[in-house]
Amino acid sequence: MTTNLRISLTILTVGFAIEGGGELYSVLSGGKFHPGVNLLFLVPIAMTLAGLLFVWVGQHEWNELHRARVRQAHAVFALSLVGAVVAGALLAALVLVPSLGTPLWAEGLFGAAVGSLVLGTFITYTLLIFHLVARPSKALLLASLLWSLLVAGLVGAAIGAHLPTVVGLVQNRSLTLPAFLSPIDALASYLFVSYFLLFAAYLDAHRAVLQGSPTPAPRAPEVAGPAGPVR
Repeated sequence: MTTNLRISLTILTVGFAIEGGGELYSVLSGGKFHPGVNLLFLVPIAMTLAGLLFVWVGQHEWNELHRARVRQAHAVFALSLVGAVVAGALLAALVLVPSLGTPLWAEGLFGAAVGSLVLGTFITYTLLIFHLVARPSKALLLASLLWSLLVAGLVGAAIGAHLPTVVGLVQNRSLTLPAFLSPIDALASYLFVSYFLLFAAYLDAHRAVLQGSPTPAPRAPEVAGPAGPVR
């Protein structure tokens, strides 16, 4: 098994533990651990990005099965980033053309775009190791995904409802944190459940790596026959 795979699994696993612990602390402390208050909020984000970087760097060293999974994970992650692009483009359009106002469809689209960005990251985490773990850990990954879907939906709906405020802040070039950020962050803090489930599943992935990862089945050799090559 390649060094890059082990490093990326380690970084992501530690990142999930930190993220889960931070979000749990936020829930228990009434939201004291959110953006703008504690710089430790950035630590798990940085570790996750570092882990994904090692996944990308080491892709060419893995066997065919790993490469297929990484390509799928990269595709999903790229699609999730489309949510950020859509949200940014919509916000820019509403700011540049004030006559548009903030219709309900815009609030729904903005919320869905933000929610898809959150959900896409968890789909990426799931795809990266789904082929490495046993059925119990597969169940943990699916449970993590379902819980993140619920929280992403709640966060998206909440932030979409505050789109008029967001547009106003951008138009006024205000750098202050809006008051609605705290309750939305309180909702996002419940992702600690998903992070701890991912942590447990990634520990199992470490076990699988130490025991030897699955490899693609060898292809049957070609044998030349009177009608051409046969398998």
